[in-house]
Amino acid sequence: MATISTVGLRQSFALIKKAYQNAGRNPITTASDLKLIVPVVTNKTSYTFPVLVGDDTFNFPEGILLNRADAFTATEMGLFIGKKTSDNDTTYDLFSYPNNDEFGATDADTFKTLFNHATIDITINNVQYLQNYSVSRMRTVGITQQKVGQQEEFNATYGFYPMVPTLQFSGTNKSTVTLNLPSSLTAAVSGSYVIILQFRGFLSLGASNLNK
Repeated sequence: MATISTVGLRQSFALIKKAYQNAGRNPITTASDLKLIVPVVTNKTSYTFPVLVGDDTFNFPEGILLNRADAFTATEMGLFIGKKTSDNDTTYDLFSYPNNDEFGATDADTFKTLFNHATIDITINNVQYLQNYSVSRMRTVGITQQKVGQQEEFNATYGFYPMVPTLQFSGTNKSTVTLNLPSSLTAAVSGSYVIILQFRGFLSLGASNLNK
């Protein structure tokens, strides 16, 4: 399982700060996350994730989107699924693989299409920075899986894969993050399941093009 090291994070942070300094800018930069969420829809083979605040038509309360005045440099990306009881439910667990006990055998088999064969494309201002990025990189199964009366094994690194090179989102750029499936998740009930694409990295406050 590939994980980003503390040394790697420090190097990424130093490079981000240097890039802004070379541009004559010195924004406050801190460790942060983006959490992009879409509901699973039957017969759909392509999903576009909201990136900016105001773009999430479902207004999931647990989502973390980018403010238009800020910039975000992603160093890791993770993909998860969860089962919500309602749009406002925040009590569900995130899974980095299709767990049979959580989703049932039929739906768990369906989600193998997502974790084994889906890809991600990311385009920023019409430039494709990520193309055919396999979701299988992020599939993580712990040694101990959830059973009745047994806790799922969890590690904070599960489901995440380092991004080399890093990827920068800006609040004033048009960022399109798309998940592509070879076939739809037909067994999944629309509205029950969500797909979560989470980025770890560094948030630079007031660093979008709005503040040049």
